[in-house]
Amino acid sequence: MLAAHARLAASVGVVKENIFVADNGQVMAFDMNGGRLTEERVPAEHIMVDGLGVGDVSEIVLRDRMEMSADGMLVVIATMEESTGELIGNPDIISRGFIFMKDNVEIINKTRDLVRKILEASDHKSPVFDEFIKNKIRNDVGQFLFSQTKRRPMVLPVIIEV
Repeated sequence: MLAAHARLAASVGVVKENIFVADNGQVMAFDMNGGRLTEERVPAEHIMVDGLGVGDVSEIVLRDRMEMSADGMLVVIATMEESTGELIGNPDIISRGFIFMKDNVEIINKTRDLVRKILEASDHKSPVFDEFIKNKIRNDVGQFLFSQTKRRPMVLPVIIEV
């Protein structure tokens, strides 16, 4: 675009010595004799603006947003009895930007069955149960969904203990 603008300036009569194509961060100096490009550089990187914040969007947040924009997300919500570790009811599944649930009932039911098996086969009394089980659901459900759809939605497991 810079080169195109330089050609446009030349085509409308701007003197070639007054047309500059600078790189991002390259310093230009101006005095009574005109302007010139210098070898000096100043920092010039991308700054992300997110709502009211400027430059405060982390790489992890951006990666998560890119991942969700590409393949959507699937939330798995399981309610468990705190004292026994038994699953209460069926796990709930919410899809956003991944699949339309009414058209993919079979995949949703198989995903529910997989989550149920993972929860029933795990030891809820382990001190690292919450993190372990969430990672296991995230990984196993993610692999299953990829095998079925060739897409990798972000899988967000939620375990509620009552």
